[in-house]
Amino acid sequence: MRILKLNYKALRALLAVLVISVSTSGCTTKLVYDFLDWGLYWELKDYVKFTRDQRLLVKDEISQLIDWHRSEELPQYADQLEKLSKELKSGITVEQLEESYNNLRDSWQRIVIKTLPATVDIISNLNDEQVNDFFEMLIEKEGDDAKKIEKGTNARTLKKREAYVSKKIVGVIGKLNEDQKSLIAQWALSMKPTKELSLAQAIQWRTRMQTVLAERHNKQQLENNLMVLFANPDQLRSASYRRVIEKNKRLIMQLLFDLNQTLTNQQRSKLVKKLKSYINDFRDLSDRP
Repeated sequence: MRILKLNYKALRALLAVLVISVSTSGCTTKLVYDFLDWGLYWELKDYVKFTRDQRLLVKDEISQLIDWHRSEELPQYADQLEKLSKELKSGITVEQLEESYNNLRDSWQRIVIKTLPATVDIISNLNDEQVNDFFEMLIEKEGDDAKKIEKGTNARTLKKREAYVSKKIVGVIGKLNEDQKSLIAQWALSMKPTKELSLAQAIQWRTRMQTVLAERHNKQQLENNLMVLFANPDQLRSASYRRVIEKNKRLIMQLLFDLNQTLTNQQRSKLVKKLKSYINDFRDLSDRP
């Protein structure tokens, strides 16, 4: 199974099916997944102007990727959610929440590894104009991100972060009580900003990618470099950025743990019911021919 992968965002859409579904209904989860091939192709199309032959190949590879993901990954997501549901009932720990996070990270790496052969084949055959267009698009997006950072304020970022997470959690457990609102507000205040660090890393990633694609006809070297760029991006992050990511991850795990401690019986029942619906969706999707 193979697919062209030119940017983190495209394949992350696969994992987003699991993550985003936490705030959607069961039928929406299935609908999103059914249209995932279309969404992935249009995401890639934003970055590269494919020739007719490339377009047909990319669409075929996307279809094969989703078939593989449906049969191999979705059952694992269902198993993980079943385990999480039991842990929530018995009293989940921060360590168990971290394990769930690590499972998602491992899934991302499996997807990248699965797509790597076709990524190498197609990227190695891109012409100079396609490559230049790709990098022009990345540079344009970097400029847009820089403008957003310049216009933004800490207070505005804090409010947006708090509102976003509150909305997601309400979608899972229902109306928040005052203690839960307070926990989310404290968490939002504690989180370290990452936008500037993320932009710096994106520029470094793009610069490294430019060097890699300049020698894209050496397939073995290309495969080795893409493995780092896509499956192990942490290697390209600065030490300070890695520390911030780790700190923020622990803050998120702690927030989820603390919120679980405050759940009412009604909220916990709704949460478990939600998880059960996702489990059924993933089982149904993985059983489809």
